[in-house]
Amino acid sequence: MLLLTSTSDKLQIITGQAASIDVHASWVDNASYNITPGRTNSVITTATTTDVIAAPAAGVQRNCKALLVRNKHATQACDVTVQRADGTTG
Repeated sequence: MLLLTSTSDKLQIITGQAASIDVHASWVDNASYNITPGRTNSVITTATTTDVIAAPAAGVQRNCKALLVRNKHATQACDVTVQRADGTTG
């Protein structure tokens, strides 16, 4: 479980090489016990930092339930780093 609890918390993927990286992120938002599921599907093709789960709204806790990362490039290996950023760290 990974909790994003402030409006600046987010989950990012850093890719070290240009390759075809598929990312699926699933989460659940908890706003005063009102539970709302969500998901994001991303395709990353460059060496960059990509937000894969955005920050929650004020007063909402976002719980990351699954993060699936796949390199589908036929020949290119790719370094991948998962980081939680809070606007200051990350």
